[in-house]
Amino acid sequence: MELPNKTFLITFVGGAAAALAARAFAKSKTAHKLAVRGVAGGLRVRDNALKKVETIREEAQDIYEEARRAPETAE
Repeated sequence: MELPNKTFLITFVGGAAAALAARAFAKSKTAHKLAVRGVAGGLRVRDNALKKVETIREEAQDIYEEARRAPETAE
């Protein structure tokens, strides 16, 4: 059986250490605060986009109504 080379061992140990650090960070209050801020920011973006879509829809509806009435006024 062949022993793993030095680079593999260093990479493996580094990956394991990073995984443990990530796990500890994920359980921290800082991670929780970041997640809450991220979700709140996403909800804000969604709300702004929905408002913009509603404004565009209303403007398009107005243009449509004006175009529909145009032949009536031309007569």
